[in-house]
Amino acid sequence: MAHYKLSRFVHLFQRNGEMILYHSLKMQSISVSGCEVDMEYRWIDLEPDTELYIRLVQLGFISSDEDDDALLDSGREEIKEPYISTAYFFLTKNCNLACKYCFEKQSEVENSSEGIMSAETFDRGLDFYIRLINLDKSRFEERKTIIFYGGEPFQNKTVLYHAIERIADYIAKGILPARTKMLVVTNGTLLKDADIDFIKQHDVTVTFSLDGDIEASVNRVFPDFKTLAWELATNNFRKCKKAGIDLNVACTLTPQTVARKAEVLDYFINTAGATNIGFNVIIDNDIIQLDSDYDDAAADFVSSAYFDLTEHNITENRTGRRLQVFERKHPCLFDCNAAGGRQIAVAPDGSVGICHEHIMDKKHFITDIFDESFDPAQSSVYKEWQKRSPLYMPECYDCPALGICGGGCVINTERKFGTIHKPDPRFCKQTLSILENILIK
Repeated sequence: MAHYKLSRFVHLFQRNGEMILYHSLKMQSISVSGCEVDMEYRWIDLEPDTELYIRLVQLGFISSDEDDDALLDSGREEIKEPYISTAYFFLTKNCNLACKYCFEKQSEVENSSEGIMSAETFDRGLDFYIRLINLDKSRFEERKTIIFYGGEPFQNKTVLYHAIERIADYIAKGILPARTKMLVVTNGTLLKDADIDFIKQHDVTVTFSLDGDIEASVNRVFPDFKTLAWELATNNFRKCKKAGIDLNVACTLTPQTVARKAEVLDYFINTAGATNIGFNVIIDNDIIQLDSDYDDAAADFVSSAYFDLTEHNITENRTGRRLQVFERKHPCLFDCNAAGGRQIAVAPDGSVGICHEHIMDKKHFITDIFDESFDPAQSSVYKEWQKRSPLYMPECYDCPALGICGGGCVINTERKFGTIHKPDPRFCKQTLSILENILIK
């Protein structure tokens, strides 16, 4: 029997009385029941040249510090230079709702003409985006996504319709890649039957903001702060579903939503008839106060809801992405498109930033649509965000979820710590919970 050093990326789990080692970067697990394992000093006692020993060496469970460093470097080599694939267009900052938790603080903003994008600004912004995706011709045909955002995009319906028709024309002419996806994010209260027909005709995906059943949706209100948006949004969602529109749900995990898991899931399964859901934790702000147990409760909600929804053939994005990463055995480098320097956000006035969540304060809005020399690969901001990955965060190296995580929300981290180069602890709990469900349950 001999001592062998375990990789720093190896972690010990118990599964149904079985002792397993899990490698966080290779996303492999090996049963070592019956072996002596000391995780404090990272040793395993084994007979040399046994089948288990050979396997642990081949898969990198037994490795030197130099091997671990080389493995980390090989993962970092997968991070490409900044290249834009996604564009957010803020067609308006105005919104007809005043949701109590909105990170854009729409409930504090008066609707005005200053926050509305013109058709001319959109056209110039689209040309700006097209120039950027042509900077690397080898990547032009990769999937591209154009997102119409707000505020509420349907409050600027004229430009929304114009934008959709312009993009469809450019796709048909090959000016935009064939694999360009259009997506509109809406609260769902302003859609008319004609809008639904138009959206369907142009193959636009619609993401509805829905927080669950009516009792869970008390934060989604009109500006009188009394009238709920729930009934109108739910009815329009069901109309879109009947029309055959590609639909997503963005569900904010408010305390009310988290507390009503059974009712919320029943709503999505049986009332709304959702097929694709993304659960989003509340971004830290001074608008809504969260209890100290919110992070754990939200993490448990996400990781457990996935299995309930899967039984009804409903995709849950956040857990689903982690499972895909786990199955591919290829580390998740980022948790969003801003991280890695892969997106632009175009404000109504034509200014351009890297993250759409900074639309109100314009932080990290570094150029505009009239800048014909801007290149993300040469931008100091984009190059900094390029390395906003767990593979560059020492705090993440010893975490079991290193390979499936992506680092969480960049803005949430920045607000907590004053830097983008730390993991988001709220997402840490969520991802660890998902990993435990994968490995143990």
